[in-house]
Amino acid sequence: MAHHRFMSDGWASCPSSLLQEAQKQDRKKLLVVNAGAALPLQSAYEAMQSGIASPLLVGDKETILAEAEKLGWQPADEDIIHASGEREAAQRAAELVREDIASHHHLHQIGAILKGQLHTDVFMGALLDKSVGIRTGERLVHIFAIFPPDGSAPIMVSDAAVNVSPDHKTKAQSLLQMAKMGVALGMARPKIAVLSATETPISSMPASIDADEIAQWGQEHIEGADIEGPLSFDLALSAQSVAIKGIEGAAVAGHADGLLVPDIVSGNILYKALVYVGGGCAAGVVLGGSLPILLTSRADPPQARLASIALAAVMSAA
Repeated sequence: MAHHRFMSDGWASCPSSLLQEAQKQDRKKLLVVNAGAALPLQSAYEAMQSGIASPLLVGDKETILAEAEKLGWQPADEDIIHASGEREAAQRAAELVREDIASHHHLHQIGAILKGQLHTDVFMGALLDKSVGIRTGERLVHIFAIFPPDGSAPIMVSDAAVNVSPDHKTKAQSLLQMAKMGVALGMARPKIAVLSATETPISSMPASIDADEIAQWGQEHIEGADIEGPLSFDLALSAQSVAIKGIEGAAVAGHADGLLVPDIVSGNILYKALVYVGGGCAAGVVLGGSLPILLTSRADPPQARLASIALAAVMSAA
């Protein structure tokens, strides 16, 4: 099948720098919810082989064993928690997380939760019940770290997957989590651009006014990161555009490490453009709760699913 002329030639590999950072952390359990399908099991197996997680598989035991055998993997009995159907698997997973969070161990056993073969609403509905302990009172936000094909430093994008029309509090949480993620990924002082279609706040474009307000909030409340906005996409990444447009004295413009988008539509388009056109490897994780949550998609290549698990391991320790 011929590629569209703008499409990248292939999938970027999971960056070795991210894997190495994940391998430095204490290896924790990766809770895979309704694991009895090829993709979640392949992800769990690769994470185990890479030394970044120890899979704990919830789902139909026979199906899990049959699918694992295709990979040449025989999970130990204690690493499989039998549950029939997606609702039972989600409830059983929620119980395991509740027990883990409620335990008095200084270090929890479960490091991250991976969505397997089940609907997102069933998965999130069970896990985000207040009694489970994942909700801490903060907003949950999704952040991608998208690595270029050469594996160099990523661009962070939020929120492209969870919050449809994020309000001020949610965007503030995204800024906080991007700043935290940037530091965890080795950035001395992350540079975050609050995106709009213009660098000047104008009343005819409410998103530009909102970007100006959230950028000001970030400058006042977040230490250890540079935050500017509104910035257009070219001004966030292109030093040439910054020079042509005569933007002076800006720390972020032309050098952004993170991009805060106005809404899920723009974020979804942007992250997919960076992957499908730019050839990036997108590691994505839901942050803001007591545990990182992974909402990997069936369309994600194995490299991106492994990178997401690695990113969750890094953020679990951050």
